[in-house]
Amino acid sequence: MNKVSKTLKSYLLKILDSSITEVELTDFVHVCRSIVQPYLLYFRSSVFNLCTQQGLTITDLAYDCIAEAFAKDDKNKYHKLENFVKSLNNDLETTPEIEIFLAFKSFITKIADAELARLYAQSDPYGAKIHRNMRDCLKRSKILLLKRDSRGYVVRPVDCDCLDCLQPFPPDELENRFFARVNRKHSMPDLLDVFHQVIKEQNTYKRSVPLIELVQIIKKVYYDGYGDLTDETLPTIMENLSEFEIEQIRGKVENGLKEKILFTYLAHGKVNCKQAEAMFNAFQDLFDDWCSGGDANASLLNYLRRHYPMTEDEYEKEFRAKMEYVLKIAREDFAARLMREI
Repeated sequence: MNKVSKTLKSYLLKILDSSITEVELTDFVHVCRSIVQPYLLYFRSSVFNLCTQQGLTITDLAYDCIAEAFAKDDKNKYHKLENFVKSLNNDLETTPEIEIFLAFKSFITKIADAELARLYAQSDPYGAKIHRNMRDCLKRSKILLLKRDSRGYVVRPVDCDCLDCLQPFPPDELENRFFARVNRKHSMPDLLDVFHQVIKEQNTYKRSVPLIELVQIIKKVYYDGYGDLTDETLPTIMENLSEFEIEQIRGKVENGLKEKILFTYLAHGKVNCKQAEAMFNAFQDLFDDWCSGGDANASLLNYLRRHYPMTEDEYEKEFRAKMEYVLKIAREDFAARLMREI
């Protein structure tokens, strides 16, 4: 560490006076990589999965994660490195080398975290939205806290000992205990409450879990169930989307549904114009409930009756099969677009 600390101080001084050579700059990059790569290994399986998805080695990933630190501005200056030096409590010349090392390690790992977040979002956009929603919920939580330790960001309870001296909670075991208590109807705050119960009631493992691991576990609650989306589960899944994204997806589903009703039923004389319009309006009402988190438990008959009065017998004879078929198409289209576009 002493050698690295001396090297860091020397190279940072040369960055400030623009005297660093290409050879020295290359060595500086290697030094930064040697700091970041062990840090990345704390993420274990999630980082190796990311490497596989991106076609990178762990060394490649480490270099990618530090590249931003060496970006130049329009004055050909290494502005991020210069800003780091300015952030030190004392002048670079008089700051002890070990303090420079510790401060620089924090600086470079934060840059690595930002690049990791970008790469994760690129390779797993749905997981990125779960991540964002979870962090928002944690900011308001009174029982869980987001903190940094040697593993990066971890989620930990605020009302009990975190048992940091113990082994990490095995992800597979945590997942099994977690899944035994949840379903896709749970909101994000509900899921975090269950997580809190699971980690608090045991004393075999650490009571803190890396944020990335928890995101992947919670993602499975929603993502693995896309094949059988229901009226109840769609609003829960959509809570992870922005209003704009929901409207984009909804608009495309509605356009497809309009064409289905037009070409399958109206064009073949199976319904008249008023009935076709009523069917489409009924599904718009259903989509309102799906997308707003409202009560989507009303029967298709009740949705249709709002726009085209009829008896139950008339519905059974003329519309039930049509409405259920269109509902099936709508669910499948929503599922496909969620998987493709989230």
